[in-house]
Amino acid sequence: MLLNRTCLSQVPDEELLTAFLPSVLVKELVAEYGTVQKILLSAYPGEFQLLRGIGPIKAKQLQYICELAKRLYKANSNLPPIIRTPQDAFDRMQEMQHLGQEQIRVLYLTTKNGIMAEETVVQGTLHTAVVGPREIFCRAVRLRAASIIIVHNHPSGDPMPSSEDIALTKKMIEAGKILDIPLLDHMIIGRGRYVSLKEKGII
Repeated sequence: MLLNRTCLSQVPDEELLTAFLPSVLVKELVAEYGTVQKILLSAYPGEFQLLRGIGPIKAKQLQYICELAKRLYKANSNLPPIIRTPQDAFDRMQEMQHLGQEQIRVLYLTTKNGIMAEETVVQGTLHTAVVGPREIFCRAVRLRAASIIIVHNHPSGDPMPSSEDIALTKKMIEAGKILDIPLLDHMIIGRGRYVSLKEKGII
């Protein structure tokens, strides 16, 4: 018998997730992430493929569910549609603080700093995420974005920029000048805090 909407709304989050994962794996993930919401919003692409008992088809389905959850969260929350300050960008990207690997995302903006699109351009490793101007600016050119903001996380939790982060920023500043798509900021997200390279005077 199918559950009606009222009954389904009373089912615990962990039990709902067992429709896609064995209960023992759900317990392991909840123990690691804390809640089902954090699993769906923070699990990195490919993580489910590392779980025993999960084949490639099921892993792909779960990746899609996680991506849908992230999009719905951003669509239905009070996330800023316009980036006026680094805090606005952090509010929109703060789930990145829970990622286990470095990830680089780009916000593509209009002339009034409205968000045209958001894209994960690089999925890195525990310590590094290699990227160049081609990956960063490819979609910006297609969208005819007025400017961009780069955001990446430090899995260590410490958002202080490394020498590599500063070098990357300077390289993107020069590429943005050539393409006439300025880099407004490069933000590094740590655990519960961020560093804006614009605020530090590097941009």
